[in-house]
Order: sequence, then C-alpha cells, then structure tokens
Amino acid sequence: MIVPTYNEKGNMALLIPAVCRVLNESRIPFEVLVMDDDSPDGTAKEVRRLAEDHPEARVVVRKEERGLSPAVIEGFNEARGRIYLVMDADLSHPIEALPEMYRAITEGGADIVVGSRHTMGGGIVDWPLHRKVISWGASSLARPLTRCSDPMSGFFAVRPEVVEGAPLRPRGYKILLEVLVKGKYERVEEVPITFRDREVGESKLGTGVIFNYLRHLFSLYMFPGSAPLLKFLLVGGSGMIIDLALAWALVSVLGDNTFDLLGWEDIRFFYLFQTVSFLYAVTWNFVLNRYWTFDARAGKSGEQYVKFFTVAVFALILRSFLMVILVEHLGFSGVPLYQLAQVVVIVIVTVLNFLGSRFWAFRK
Repeated sequence: MIVPTYNEKGNMALLIPAVCRVLNESRIPFEVLVMDDDSPDGTAKEVRRLAEDHPEARVVVRKEERGLSPAVIEGFNEARGRIYLVMDADLSHPIEALPEMYRAITEGGADIVVGSRHTMGGGIVDWPLHRKVISWGASSLARPLTRCSDPMSGFFAVRPEVVEGAPLRPRGYKILLEVLVKGKYERVEEVPITFRDREVGESKLGTGVIFNYLRHLFSLYMFPGSAPLLKFLLVGGSGMIIDLALAWALVSVLGDNTFDLLGWEDIRFFYLFQTVSFLYAVTWNFVLNRYWTFDARAGKSGEQYVKFFTVAVFALILRSFLMVILVEHLGFSGVPLYQLAQVVVIVIVTVLNFLGSRFWAFRK
C-alpha cells in the first residue's frame, strides 16, 4: 500500500491500525508505505510510533519534488510487494474494499483495479454540490482518454508491470489518469466504493489544483496514442481541408492556360487535380495517425502506408457506392433527405476507416 501524505498526522492513528486489521484478517501479506512530503505536523514521527505496534508500516520522508503524484511514483520504486495499491490518507476510501481489490488482481486476472465511485453500486456521500459538479466535469473531460468510469479516483491497484518503464510525468493529484493513458495493461476492473469526505484535516482542492489538472489533461491528450478516436476525427478533418484547399489551389494556379497548352478537357484536369490533392491528404493523415493518433512508430512505415492507403481508397469507393444506393435506388434526394444520406454515409465510412486503420494498418 502506498499512502501519500502531507499534514495527515491526525489520520495516521486511525488509518494504519484499521488497514492492518483488515488485511491481516484476510491473510493478505502487505506493507503500508507512507510517502510523506516532510509534513511539519509530525506525520512521519506518528507513523514511526505506530510502526512499533504495526511493523508492516514504514515511512519515507520526501524533501524534493513534493506532491501527490511524485510521491506515488517514488512509492512504486520503494514498494516491495507484487501489487501496488494507492490510497488516500484521509479515510475517504473504504478500507473494507482492500481484500476485494487484491483478489481482483490475484484471482480475477485484472492488471488495474479502480475503486470507483461512478460504477454501478458506487457513490459519494457528504459532498457539497460544487464538489460533485467539479468531479463530474473533471471525469467528463477525461472520458475520451479511457473507458474507466472514474479516472479521477485516488484509490487503485496495479501490477508492477503496468508502470515499469512507462513514461510517467507526475503533475497534480490525478496519477491514476496518467497510469491509464501511459501504462502497459490489457484489463481494467472497477470495484464499486462509497466515497466519504475527510473527517480530519483540510481538503487539498483549490484553484491551483484545478489549473494543474487542466494542464495535465492537455499533456495527456497530446501524448501519442491517447484518445485515438478523437484524434482520428481531428486528423481526418484536417486532411479534408488540405484536400479541398490543394485542389482549389491547383485549379487557380494552373487555370485555363494549362488546359489549352496540353489540349486537355477541363474534366480531365479536374480528375488529375483531385487525385493529387487526395494523395497529399492521405499522406498527411498517415503521418499524423502514425506518430500521434496510434503511436505506431514501431511498425514498418512502408507497409503501414500501403495498408492505410488501401483503407482510404476503399472508404472513398464505399462512400460513392452508398450514396448511389441511397439517392438513386432508395429515393434520398432533395432537401433534407440528401443531406441526411450524406451524414449517414460519412458516419459509416468514418467508423470503418477508423477500425481498418487501428486494427489493420497500424496494428501493433
């Protein structure tokens, strides 16, 4: 167990004996590793006093790079167990959930277990309305990054392999979200918990915490491979703009003089310009998707490009085919049926394009 602390002396005498009792009764081998940011209230001294009766507890006093997330990451390096569990010191997390979270990994095969307030059976008590609104807003902003319903939770357990070698950059209080985005795992399980507000000490929530969270969130969205669907849509939109802009530029620059010089009909140049702009847009999309959307740098770029181009051409042909079916055979003509047909076709083709790119062109 990794417990990051700052000025939590009053909670240590309650937390450590209760944790030791629950885990000893469940016959779970453990240590309680308190990562203290050199608290002036004597938190470290209190832990050492408690360790006389509870030898499973020990404290590491930190004097550099203070903060919850750095404390947890340093705790990963200090911990001796085969499962790392992170828990707040303020008794807001239910201690009785510890055995279930332990078994979810050792028996259930999960790589990450989250004590979730938002999954079925979970909840929050003793929170004012503004805290609930802030929590809901923070979770909603992070939703494209993970399928976990409570990525803001400070109560979670992981296998060591999940975080070993992961490029974790500690910032703010939401270390779980960092692990969910950058960790190496396959299965996440959520255990419902009832979250209670602290009874001893003061909350760390403030405007500075909110600002740091927003900065952290932005950095995670920019991290290669995170929120792939959202990035795929953004890249696709940028590629469409490039496609249209380049085709227009070619027509404007070359113009009728080139048509006359080569003796080509306008329609032949139109197809040529459209082909050039399409190839350029596909290449643009390929580069961004390879390095940013899916982070597929480990694969062979040439092979990936051929597959990505194949998917793009198939999507283009499928789009034309579906429009012909809807407009000419099913009667989707005129306003607003034609526009509705366009929306339906774009959604279908985009989904297929994304699946083809993720699970074939950029498959790891």
